[in-house]
Amino acid sequence: MADNNLVKVFAAEDFNPEKFVKELSAQCIGADELRQQRAKIQELANNTSAQLKRNVYQNYMQFIETAKEISHLESEMYQLSQLLSEQRALLSMLGSTRTAGVVFEDLSQQENSANSVSKEEEQKQKLIQLIENVEGALSLAETPGRICLHEGSLLELDPIEGTPLKRIHAYLFNDVLMIASWLANGGRRGPPRYKMQAVYNLESLAIVNVRDHGTVKLAFKLLAFSDTRVFQCPTATSKKEWLDKCEQAKRAKLAEENSTDNAPDNDKHPKEDKAAPSRSMSLDSNTLGMDDDDDSEYHEPPPEWVLEVAEDLDSCIAQRHFEEAYSLLEKAKVYLKDAQPIPLLTEIQTKVNDRGRSLVNVLTKELESSAEAKSLQGGGLRSARRTVKLLIKLNRSAQACHLYLRLCSAVLKARLKRIKRESTTMAYVKQLSAIAFSNIVEIAREFLKTFPQSANCTSGLIVWCSQEVKHLTSHLAEQLFVPQITLSVLVECIVAVRGHCDQLTQLGMDFRYQLDGQIRSPLAKAIQDAGESCVDTMKRHVAEDTWRPTNLETSQNLQKLLSELDELGIGVPSSYATNDCWIPLTHNTLTFSKIYISLLEDCLSVAIPELMSTIDNALVSVMRVEVQHLIVSLTDPKLKQERKLVQNNAAYVRDIIIARGMELYKSVTNQKFTKLLTLKEQIVFESPSPTKPKPAPRTSIPKYSTTEYL
Repeated sequence: MADNNLVKVFAAEDFNPEKFVKELSAQCIGADELRQQRAKIQELANNTSAQLKRNVYQNYMQFIETAKEISHLESEMYQLSQLLSEQRALLSMLGSTRTAGVVFEDLSQQENSANSVSKEEEQKQKLIQLIENVEGALSLAETPGRICLHEGSLLELDPIEGTPLKRIHAYLFNDVLMIASWLANGGRRGPPRYKMQAVYNLESLAIVNVRDHGTVKLAFKLLAFSDTRVFQCPTATSKKEWLDKCEQAKRAKLAEENSTDNAPDNDKHPKEDKAAPSRSMSLDSNTLGMDDDDDSEYHEPPPEWVLEVAEDLDSCIAQRHFEEAYSLLEKAKVYLKDAQPIPLLTEIQTKVNDRGRSLVNVLTKELESSAEAKSLQGGGLRSARRTVKLLIKLNRSAQACHLYLRLCSAVLKARLKRIKRESTTMAYVKQLSAIAFSNIVEIAREFLKTFPQSANCTSGLIVWCSQEVKHLTSHLAEQLFVPQITLSVLVECIVAVRGHCDQLTQLGMDFRYQLDGQIRSPLAKAIQDAGESCVDTMKRHVAEDTWRPTNLETSQNLQKLLSELDELGIGVPSSYATNDCWIPLTHNTLTFSKIYISLLEDCLSVAIPELMSTIDNALVSVMRVEVQHLIVSLTDPKLKQERKLVQNNAAYVRDIIIARGMELYKSVTNQKFTKLLTLKEQIVFESPSPTKPKPAPRTSIPKYSTTEYL
């Protein structure tokens, strides 16, 4: 009872939840009564939910039963329609028989007339029965003499991609072809229902056989003005029937037109059974329908492959058979060039030109996508050669060259990205330079293979190589010309980069001048800074020079020093040697000798005509500090006791160090070092011995064996 009261309260139109809760709270005493009311409301909610579910289920079952009844009713209505159609046809036949009357003298003529009328009515009824399941097609039955030659279900395909689109049902009449689409809401128990989609006149229609290719099999093409459709048959027999029936219908239609035009002549001459050539373009018949009597306007029909060349080109391009597409394109161009100009061939020529442009666009996008790929494998250039050669054959050499060089840049960039800077700057620069120039040489060779005997493209390659060398040199300069890099490391890296750059001379391209020109300014600055650093170092050593011979403490140390100096080409004369561990050269002289020869070799290793002035100034400035120190020491009265030691050091610098410097300078520049010779002449003193000190014979191999610039 309480539940019924709650239901009435909740079902009231003026039900207010807030007011109900307040009243309920006022009536209940304590939490227990509130919990009881809550339990009742929850129970009511559960019961209501279960009842709703049962109602939904019952409604759904009733819906299913109603649908079944409707389906049965539809089937019965279809059967009733069939019965009514038969009854109507029977009544029509009986009525025509009664109206004919019974006239004995014209019995034969009346029977023939009745048979003719009954035959036409019968054909009309059959046609009505055939197309009564096609919405919007009953008007086709009004045309006298129209009969259905063939019908069947087909699968429509996309004309370009060849993918299935939808199922259709086709009706071939003696004068038209009707295409009907399946209705999604057709009867599930009765026969299928269709909706008329299109009607094509056989006079302006061509049926083209489609050769089996890939997934497209057992298909034929329907060509009408501004419309191209492809249909797939379920079996080979069905396809043959369709092609044969279409051929027969077109022949019969053409023969009927000819017989109508020649009706007066046929009264005198028997009609000849001549089958005119069909306008259908299929494998069995490749000729266009023409009158045999019009010899003056007769043109030999084009072969079948020409009629299908546009579709074949689309198929080849879609399946990425580019070589086959190019061969077919050239074959079609040759044929169309020599063929007689007729409207059909003019249309085919336009299609062929469009397909040619489409092929160029596809090949161009192929190269562009390759250049923009995130990961380029080593065979990227070789795989692109196929596409590039096709573009060259299509007279797109400049475009192919531009895109191919873009691809080359992408390949080179991808390969250089793999080099990680995990070691010293010298090792990184040498590795980067070696890989970069070897790849540039490899790419250039591949380019020359791809574009043989093409002057314009070769000039493009030279410009590309120049740009890549420029970018590489800029990157290497950022790594090398920093304060932390010494001149020796810098020179060794530059010599290595120059050697790698010389690899391009194998292909007839010399970029040494560009490389040297790009690093000339920072290299000159580095040489100048190195010379100033050496001057500062020597000034400190000169200030600290105490004019004492050097004690090497052990004979091993002495031999090590002598070997080191001998390798530099400034060996100590044998007259200076003693039996102990002393050598009559000061620490300042030995330090200067090593610093100067090292600076000299570094400068001459990177010597170019544009840098010679900077190199001369650096070498002369360092030598001038030492020469001035020797001149002052030779005339200093405070050094009377060390006079012989000073003279020995002066003789070593003048006759060994300066002589070695002039020798190396001339071997590289093929010129005399006049500024250094002037400094040598400033060192004048009386020799303590009548014989001039001679340097010890060198056993090391000279570092420079040529008189040409590096």
